[in-house]
Amino acid sequence: MRVFWKPMSLLIACLLLVGGSLFAQEHAHDHPPLSPRDQQEVEFGKKVVAEIEKQYKFITDPEMVERVNRIGQTLAEIARRTQTEARYGESGPAPFEYTFRIIDEKDVNAFSVPGGFIFVNKGLLDFVSSDDELAGVLAHEIAHAAHRHVMKLIRDDAKVQQSVLLPALLVGVFGRLPSQDFAGLMTGAQLYRIARVSSFSQEAEIDSDLTALEYLRRSPYNPVGLLVFMERLAAEERKRPQIDWGIFRTHPITRERVETITRALQEYGIPIRRREVSPALAVHALMEDPQQPEGLYTVQFEKIRIFTPASLGEQGSSRARAERIAGLLNTLLDDGVQLFEVQLSADKRAVLIRGQEVVRVLDEDAQLAGKSAEAVAESAREAIRRLLWSDAVRMSF
Repeated sequence: MRVFWKPMSLLIACLLLVGGSLFAQEHAHDHPPLSPRDQQEVEFGKKVVAEIEKQYKFITDPEMVERVNRIGQTLAEIARRTQTEARYGESGPAPFEYTFRIIDEKDVNAFSVPGGFIFVNKGLLDFVSSDDELAGVLAHEIAHAAHRHVMKLIRDDAKVQQSVLLPALLVGVFGRLPSQDFAGLMTGAQLYRIARVSSFSQEAEIDSDLTALEYLRRSPYNPVGLLVFMERLAAEERKRPQIDWGIFRTHPITRERVETITRALQEYGIPIRRREVSPALAVHALMEDPQQPEGLYTVQFEKIRIFTPASLGEQGSSRARAERIAGLLNTLLDDGVQLFEVQLSADKRAVLIRGQEVVRVLDEDAQLAGKSAEAVAESAREAIRRLLWSDAVRMSF
């Protein structure tokens, strides 16, 4: 699976520059009729969609289609009635009848076509770990359409061609430059054009990220989902060879977008609780042995086993105790706890974080583990430290 999210990719831009779709669901038209200009943009988008349909296969699985449309249409309705300021493109809302479709491709990608036609790869659906993350992506793509980014990109590209390529051509012809120099002049002009259009699309990405947050904070979905999705992409990018594409970079590197989204969430006063929107990042209480009375549960993150509490009857089941510890750890992780803050208590039988008792090893727990209470507590402390180290590595992009 290739991981990249290029909503304003050069491929789509090229399709638009050279340019009756069958979308998964049609919705009642309860909105004002489109203006001639809006209708023209929709017709233009349909032509692009027709080309896309020739190139790809599409997912028709009812559950997947329902999920994307349910989330997408919830956000689309919000987008249609929300006035948003455009940092690039045109301020919204736009009256489009947004439609969503799933492409049968493994790449983690999504993109928007003028007129409100939005495509999501199956690979992206496999990558997101919650509806909140998926909502972040769909809101971003809706913002591209609502602020008419691609149409502005086309206009901006045409202006650059007129202001750069034509003068270069005239200088080359009327200045009677040698053929080699003329070729160099035209190549330089083309590179400048790419650089200019690339900078335009970077502005569009930032605008879509921030506009998506406007939609999300008015929706049932947690805006932090967009941040978590971008952070996970950034972590994947870190695993790959670092290449500075320079003027060929079509959107801001993910780290820059993460920083922008984080600042916006803080300005809105939205708590950044990553574990609430992404089960993949959370510590869980997992059933260890269903044969035990009331079940036996282990506090665990991925493959890191932290602590298995015994059942204490009326004093608390294994599940209740494990869920309490997992909840405390998730809150502390979201609060940015550091390695040095994880300590043992004075009696060496408890793990303290910021002075708060998170794990207390009782005699029953030690007996269950077949170790001393002190050894079990030490093991839990080291497991929590490994968890914190793993989280720090994930965020080191």
